[in-house]
Amino acid sequence: MAQKIVIVGGGAAGLALASRLGRKFGLSKQMDVCLIDKNTIHIWKPKLHEVAVGVIDQSIEGLQYRDHGLKNGYQYVRGCIEQCDPQTKSIQLAAVINDENEVIIPQRKIEYDYLVLALGGVSNSFNTLGAEQNCIFLDSLNSANRFHDKLLDALLQLNETQDKLSIGIVGAGATGVELAAELHHVIESVAEYGYSNISKQHLEIHLIEAAEKVLPQLPEQVSLRAQAVLSKLGIKLHLAVQVKEVTKQGFITSSGETINANIKVWAAGVKGPKVLERFSALPITPRNQIDVDQYMQVKGIDNIYALGDCAQLIQDNGKPVPPRAQAAAQMAETLFKNICLKMKHQPEKPFIYKDYGSLVSLSRFSAVGNLMGNLRTGTFFVEGHLARIMYISLYQRHLISLYGWMSAFVYRLAQKLLRWKRPKLKLH
Repeated sequence: MAQKIVIVGGGAAGLALASRLGRKFGLSKQMDVCLIDKNTIHIWKPKLHEVAVGVIDQSIEGLQYRDHGLKNGYQYVRGCIEQCDPQTKSIQLAAVINDENEVIIPQRKIEYDYLVLALGGVSNSFNTLGAEQNCIFLDSLNSANRFHDKLLDALLQLNETQDKLSIGIVGAGATGVELAAELHHVIESVAEYGYSNISKQHLEIHLIEAAEKVLPQLPEQVSLRAQAVLSKLGIKLHLAVQVKEVTKQGFITSSGETINANIKVWAAGVKGPKVLERFSALPITPRNQIDVDQYMQVKGIDNIYALGDCAQLIQDNGKPVPPRAQAAAQMAETLFKNICLKMKHQPEKPFIYKDYGSLVSLSRFSAVGNLMGNLRTGTFFVEGHLARIMYISLYQRHLISLYGWMSAFVYRLAQKLLRWKRPKLKLH
């Protein structure tokens, strides 16, 4: 009987792993590969801000798990994990409930031979008063759609009143910076679609960061260049400012200042999803992450792995693997190779994170980043069209991990061709 590997979470890491395992073992029935996710569509997480502002349409650019699984040798199961039992080698999925609060599918138990937890991460509010009640946490497809709905309502009202639309974003990391820049691109484009009374003067964006610079995790040159572009766009930067409370009206800072905002976004910090608090049988860290060893195996438990933002893997330098898309992709690739080795009864290889640098998109205006690792000794700064091309190539690499080289090329070409007939913005 074929061994069953269950992967929970269809993000960058989980979906890439399911795709590669499915193509290698699932199509030939050597292994039963099962991917579980609460959504039916996959959108690459670094593109969520584009869904939020309407630059991409999830119904066109999203990957349908069920169809993709059929073609790539894995089974898709819709569900949300709520418990894990290593003793019985099973997980429990919550009931699936529709919009009328009716139970479509009751709770289920799924057994496994190998379990991979790739649940991703969520924004960390650091227990800031009112943050969870008043902010949108841009860390899932549902939250991106929620932001999009709020933005469309605000634009409709703004076109009638010509008042100011104020959007506040806490966290000037990659998500916050990219969202702020993309919003300016959108506000300059909506006049083409009948919003004739709206111009960039009607939009006010506040980017709030506790550190003294934007993109605090990146080199100084990258940070300064991104900061210059954002300032030129008119984005109001609040650096070295801590938010102590969020109200319906806006953000209250530690100095007592109030930053008013119609739409409030929290994009600061990363932690594991809340459901992991229930996993008493697993070693869970204070940041709600699963403690794993150098092979990504959950410490003290056989046949359970965790990867991506929900896992804490301490490197030889004493620092955890950073919660970044490139880290998740590398972990998925290493775990795929290790499972192949396991099938041959050969020893697994430890995960070694390689930092290839970072690229941040500033919408159509620019892109900035630093490259390092195997490209040359040390690091070097890139910006403008070259950085933009490199940023787009990251998405292409993601598609290759999901489809293979040829299918990824055809898929990307089809996307480009469709854009000739599609509207530039999703305004519905």
